[in-house]
Amino acid sequence: MKYIVILASILCFACSKSEQIEAQLSFSTKTFTSERCVDDNCAEVKVSWPVAENVPAASLINEEIGLQLLAYFQQDKTYDNLDSAANDYLNSYEEFKSDFPDAPGGWSIEVNVEKTYESDSTLSFKFTEFNFSGGAHPNSSVYYMNFDAQSGEYLSIDRVVLDEKKMLEIAEKAFRKHHGAEEGKSLEEAGFFLPETGFFLPNAMGYEDEKFHLTYIPYEIGPYVMGYTELEFELQDLRGIVRWK
Repeated sequence: MKYIVILASILCFACSKSEQIEAQLSFSTKTFTSERCVDDNCAEVKVSWPVAENVPAASLINEEIGLQLLAYFQQDKTYDNLDSAANDYLNSYEEFKSDFPDAPGGWSIEVNVEKTYESDSTLSFKFTEFNFSGGAHPNSSVYYMNFDAQSGEYLSIDRVVLDEKKMLEIAEKAFRKHHGAEEGKSLEEAGFFLPETGFFLPNAMGYEDEKFHLTYIPYEIGPYVMGYTELEFELQDLRGIVRWK
């Protein structure tokens, strides 16, 4: 009887370990494409994103990523899924071509999401978006979503940047160096767009390649021709300033 109890304990332990191994967060990639053409010109939608799997936290992560994907299509409407969002976008293109049949070119919207960082406590995803719906030039953007790796909870920026004042000081110094802005000269004088409150952190902040990234997109802090301003910092240099590990 003693040996049966021991054997049962070993089997239970083995099953428990097996369940722990199987319950690790993993990701697969999902894609969505849709296209509609009018004569030789077409409108297309291309979306690619990671899907979290295997753990309870996955559902929260997937829900938040899904909502952000839909946000790229929402102007004065809201959508339940990518099918309806893409269909409305393609309908708009057909209506545009009906009203302006001689308008050249097509439309496109592409969104690619990739997991750029994963630790025991934190996940980061980078959204890269490109869209063209006529006009002088296409538009694009970058955005990060950060999550608690254990709970799947979306991390608001105040839970990522723990010391905003210090982060602002470090970011402005790096920004000036990146653009060669003179010390003592205001950034407004150098042609950058700043609110009355002064220098600010960008909308896109997240983790990538074991570093903390700040990305200012076109028009956010300067003219379109300035392009992107991408700043990166070693995580060990930001201890106590941003969420770490």
